[in-house]
Amino acid sequence: MDALWDKFCAGPGRAADDMQRLKADNLPLVLYGDGWYAPYLREYLGRRGLAPAAVFTDAGFTTSGQAVSFAEVNRRFEKFNIVIAFANAPLAREKLARLDRARVGGVYFFDVMGELLGNTFDRAWLEENKARFGAAYDLLADDLSRETFRAFLDAKLGGNAEALAAVSRKEQYFPKGIIHLSDSEVFVDGGAYTGDTLLTFMRLTGGKCARACAFEPETANAAKLAATVAARGLRGVTVHNKGLWSAPATLPFAVWHGTSASAISGAGEVSVEADTVDRLAPDATFIKLDVEGAELEALKGAAATIKRNRPKLAVCVYHRPGDLFELPLFIKSLVPEYRFYLRQHQPVACETVLYAVI
Repeated sequence: MDALWDKFCAGPGRAADDMQRLKADNLPLVLYGDGWYAPYLREYLGRRGLAPAAVFTDAGFTTSGQAVSFAEVNRRFEKFNIVIAFANAPLAREKLARLDRARVGGVYFFDVMGELLGNTFDRAWLEENKARFGAAYDLLADDLSRETFRAFLDAKLGGNAEALAAVSRKEQYFPKGIIHLSDSEVFVDGGAYTGDTLLTFMRLTGGKCARACAFEPETANAAKLAATVAARGLRGVTVHNKGLWSAPATLPFAVWHGTSASAISGAGEVSVEADTVDRLAPDATFIKLDVEGAELEALKGAAATIKRNRPKLAVCVYHRPGDLFELPLFIKSLVPEYRFYLRQHQPVACETVLYAVI
């Protein structure tokens, strides 16, 4: 472990070096990709005073309508740098290798999610919290979990922005071999959005469960969620237009703007109602939490339920700097018998989920 921490606490990271080189080249900056990741990358570059001169995509694919062909980029610029603008950088590099890159100065990739989600830390902070990171690492039950933990830190600290692609897996919240569902689950969907996870749960259980409680504090999303439940005829599902917290409360809430997700926040412009799992779903057998940084408070509000029922847990650990150690250590303090697994569900530093099962 000491060698692991020595590696992470050394600096500077490759991301800082690459950004410095990109600026020093003073070449036109061209994005490759125009999907969900591109707006995040544009904001990240904009914060550094960089604006793309063009964007190209694979044939027939564009989201913003601004994309051109690679041939057109070659026609416009005598020499240019490429910044990969979709999340799966290794796949992008494979595709770029098939192109004539005689005019390409360099190809770069940045994992921007930590900064844009407000989850950043430096090597000094990692060193200060080394013992707690180490304690969380020691809880992990399999090799893939430990590899994912290391890759997450590597990506966060800029050492290897593409490390997460190798450990990324599908089946978010319901990974085979970890989460085993019965036909009598009481499912809590914390951060239900418009129902994507709820619908997956219903599909995997064949619609058989004791009941499901879906919590979504953003009013428009909650309305869409309720409409989906009604349209699909989902029985036993209760939609709560509330957040999850450590106690019943009215909390400030920041509504989604640009690339920022809606979240409970002291800078919020509106208020939302919040409540606890212990009050509204004390019989829960499976709790999923993707609540934009409120995971620890939500777990505190589910402490009695967790101690009593020992439910399956699927908790996002990528919203706040301390989540990677604070959340598993808190859960362990409630139920020492839990086994912990860490899985990455995107090739970049988001959708990182901690699973706790008995």
